[in-house]
Amino acid sequence: MAQDKTATHRFVATLAMSSLLGLLPAAGCVSTEFINEGPGQPSEKASGALPPGSVGVCKLPLTKRPAIVSPELWDHAKSCNARTPPSYLRLGHASAGAAGQDLEAEQQAARVLAALPEGMKVEGGNNLMTSTIRSVRTYAARNDVLRDRIARESPLEHVCDFTYLLNTMTASRGRIEPDQPCTAEVFDPELRRNVCLFDVSRPEALWLTSGWDCVTFTGALGNEQSCYRLCGYDDYCARQVYCAAGDLDLLLCTLGVCLPEPRAALR
Repeated sequence: MAQDKTATHRFVATLAMSSLLGLLPAAGCVSTEFINEGPGQPSEKASGALPPGSVGVCKLPLTKRPAIVSPELWDHAKSCNARTPPSYLRLGHASAGAAGQDLEAEQQAARVLAALPEGMKVEGGNNLMTSTIRSVRTYAARNDVLRDRIARESPLEHVCDFTYLLNTMTASRGRIEPDQPCTAEVFDPELRRNVCLFDVSRPEALWLTSGWDCVTFTGALGNEQSCYRLCGYDDYCARQVYCAAGDLDLLLCTLGVCLPEPRAALR
């Protein structure tokens, strides 16, 4: 009887082992399925995409380099076209189409450039700036590109103090970042890094743009200093920010450096 039980046990064990071994080939036949994910995203250099946090620029076809823009950046910038992202800054002025040079645009830009060095002066500087802006507004009313950038009348009862605002911000920026003269950086598509948008050899350009990142409310240009800090926490200076912002945007666009839309936030 014991031998029968032993035989039975051996038979069951053999049957179980055979069943187990029979499963092994079936498991071995299961193959790993790889999903074709395609070539993936092109590299940043190949796609031309902007790195996160950078601001792109393009130059308007058949236009001249704005005098305040870095010559090297102008050479490297690609022409604006239908595929250019709407957030890019548009550079260039005095378009030269089939009808020839836009002489009035050149004259207005020249007038603004001539006024800037004088506008820095405490005595009489703001009167000249105000007069220049009045002339630019009159011109912009006839210009399809600039018309929408004409600021509404100042909510303040007095004339905006452009000279005090920009002198204060220039001095504050010099104290906050003494080794950084650049007031706004953008992405250079050829160098593949951020560079200064403006020609740092021109003091009037840096003066006009000393608070551009905060005055235009972009939050994406310059060195991310708040208007209050650039004003040295001076309430009078801070009031001028809201008074002067629209006109400073108009002056810069007249010179050939245009935000995608007036005081628009860049993404």
